[in-house]
Amino acid sequence: MRKIRTAVAGLSIGAALAFTGLAGTAQAGPAADQGVRATFDGRGINLADGWQGARACAVFAEDDVRCYDTTEAADRASGYDRATDPLAARAEERGARAIPACANGWVCLYQYTDGGGRRLIFSDEYWDNLGNYGFDNKTSSWRNNQNRGDSASLAQFNDGGGTRVSLTAPAYASSLGAFDNKASSVHG
Repeated sequence: MRKIRTAVAGLSIGAALAFTGLAGTAQAGPAADQGVRATFDGRGINLADGWQGARACAVFAEDDVRCYDTTEAADRASGYDRATDPLAARAEERGARAIPACANGWVCLYQYTDGGGRRLIFSDEYWDNLGNYGFDNKTSSWRNNQNRGDSASLAQFNDGGGTRVSLTAPAYASSLGAFDNKASSVHG
């Protein structure tokens, strides 16, 4: 088990959590606690009120959020192809446990460690308050599959406030450690 964890850790060199206390000045998404409308199974749902059985939701644009019954359906919609995923291929070569799916150009947040549970997927460049997506203080692992140098951030409070964690790209962290379940906003 120790070798497997070491191999996964080796894949995410540069994925160390960088904590800062900077205040956010970037453009923000929907206001806190307003809720985000998403399409799921042909109907509209407010994610702040619950995911209604969805396993993954993808934010294609501020006004285009789509949820899916399975993570595989979200993978197809976001263009993920495991065969072309270099991080997953390196993990497999080293015998490490599976790297969770996250399409090229996206930031993926996972409810549980090791990429487990529900998945919330972003491809935007503004602060999103996670409470609007029913995901406030519910992020335990992440993957940033954007281009190298295009980092994302998690913040302790809404609109990028409080302590921040830098999510370097391309990288994956199987656990947020001391920041586990303490993120209230994300900047992708």
